[in-house]
Amino acid sequence: MKIVVKSLTEKEIERRDYSDVMAISIDGKTVFCVNDGEPEDANLRRDFNDCLKIPQLMEYAFNAGKNGEMFEIERLRVDSI
Repeated sequence: MKIVVKSLTEKEIERRDYSDVMAISIDGKTVFCVNDGEPEDANLRRDFNDCLKIPQLMEYAFNAGKNGEMFEIERLRVDSI
């Protein structure tokens, strides 16, 4: 299982008025993405709704370990997500 965690570069965060994004991909498929947005949207049902997937993602990771799969995490800073 290859995990890629993407977030914005410092330059891009500054350009976006200090708003960041985090996206997580498993084996090339994006499964989690949250971003800073407008304060009125900063709740679990809007900007952070992918946080509701965390238990399922933890189960994927647990099962990968239990099945002896490789578990690799790569962290990237990018200009766009």
